[in-house]
Amino acid sequence: MALATLTACSTVPTKGPEYLQKNDSVSADYYDVAITTHDGKQLRATVFQPTLKPGQQTPLVIHSHGFGVFRMSAPVSVYGQLVFSGEAALAAWKAGYWVISYDQRGHGDSEDINRLMSPDHEVRDLSSVIDWSLANLKRISRDESGDPLIGTIGESYSGGAMLLSSVVEPRIDAMIPITTWYDFPGSLAPNRVPKSGWLTTLLMVSNTLNPGSMDPIINASYWEARDGAMGADIEAYLTVRSPKTYCNQTHAAQPDTLLIQGFRDVAFPVNEAVKNMACLNQNGADVRLIATQGGHLLPFTQWSFPTPGYEVEAEVHCGDHTLNLTQAAVDWLDEKLKGEFGKAAYIPGMCLTQSYDRGIVTDQIQQGGRQFRIEPLTITSGFTGFFETPIWPMERMLGWFTPTDRTPEARSEPASGSLRPAFSPLYVAREEQDLVGIPRFQGHLSATDTESDPIVFLGVAVKRANGRYYELISDQVTPLRSVGDHSSELMAISTHLEAGDIVGVWLFGYHNQYRFSHTGWFMDASLEGLIELPLLDSKPNHISSRNQMKH
Repeated sequence: MALATLTACSTVPTKGPEYLQKNDSVSADYYDVAITTHDGKQLRATVFQPTLKPGQQTPLVIHSHGFGVFRMSAPVSVYGQLVFSGEAALAAWKAGYWVISYDQRGHGDSEDINRLMSPDHEVRDLSSVIDWSLANLKRISRDESGDPLIGTIGESYSGGAMLLSSVVEPRIDAMIPITTWYDFPGSLAPNRVPKSGWLTTLLMVSNTLNPGSMDPIINASYWEARDGAMGADIEAYLTVRSPKTYCNQTHAAQPDTLLIQGFRDVAFPVNEAVKNMACLNQNGADVRLIATQGGHLLPFTQWSFPTPGYEVEAEVHCGDHTLNLTQAAVDWLDEKLKGEFGKAAYIPGMCLTQSYDRGIVTDQIQQGGRQFRIEPLTITSGFTGFFETPIWPMERMLGWFTPTDRTPEARSEPASGSLRPAFSPLYVAREEQDLVGIPRFQGHLSATDTESDPIVFLGVAVKRANGRYYELISDQVTPLRSVGDHSSELMAISTHLEAGDIVGVWLFGYHNQYRFSHTGWFMDASLEGLIELPLLDSKPNHISSRNQMKH
């Protein structure tokens, strides 16, 4: 078996086909190659070669994969048929682009260990892929100054690679980072509470598919996270892997960027894309955001299709228009790389979906908003909310037989939670209205045991006028930890309200997104304060002024 493996590795070419040195016609094809990195490691990649007429050149698109998995190795593959970034990369190939999909270090058929997007390793590897491509694929087109025309696309882990690489790699002209991070430690452990649900899932997948390839600090830090803590070493490790760290160090020619992020993404919420957008905008690039519903959807907690744990919907609704996301990605590349000016003009500056069949178009996402007082909410167990998953379908069914409240009111009164989360109503919609943006909370967390370290999870919920059940908006909760004053940005949310919908806050002592990060059975904690809700009182513009940017 070892001999067969070595033989197979030795047959993977390290150079492109000889016929590419000529200017003859070229037929569409795909083949594996081995790319040597700056430190002598080999990355496995698949080159998707387009059909070219004699003398024709075309831009290059570099694709890579999410954490723990592997590249698109053929047109018929997991990525090519089931994951949006692969579908878009495949569509770009069919539209006449060179496409290279490669395995990150420690993944698939590539060598070395997985260092979780080290600037000196995985980030530099993207430059190595560009170097190899320019040396071996002679038919890559260039602009008037002779610079190659290069785009990138990928989700999550590879989205982080391109954002970090864009700081030091001026050859990237256009990017499509999907569902990725801005502040790595802040997104994986907001307010220093580890997202142990997703951390468990990601580590299990990576260690199963790529055994023995993990940097030891990652696995060791996971067990700290299981105990509800983020150590100083892993926090520093993640900080140098965050676009946030390099936001003010970007080069002058920042690539035009189409960000795609999901409101229901509980690993990297829309907050991360909003901050990446603000950072990228500093240098005057064309930066737009499509906020979908899907993204990282936690298995056994959120439903996703067709792949468990991850979903980006094929179509999104932006005001009066419906966008096919795959076509939008190709049109973005056509405009930015092929010079087909105006091709992507229909993509709004910011599209914020509210459901799978509704969304609004605007120029900015609202942060904060109308202020409401949260009267004291008490949690008497660290497992308050543990039973919500089995209760939820029963509650929906029983709601069919419960009379609708014809005159709903927000009656603010002290509430407590022992098994069920504590709900405090704040606002009743009197007409159709949008609740879209980033809420803010300022208040105080107290406990009967002043030396305890209570953890509670705060979300914004709505009791639908026609449903008679509570709905956690965008599936998002934000952890608050330790006795004392708190001032926190909450996770971005998006929904459309009908007349009679009651909006409030929902407080949990346990949430499956943070399944190992909770106080335990016994706790007695109380939260009160002020919350700002991004209620949109006027109808947003359906035509974004960003559509008029440089074309």
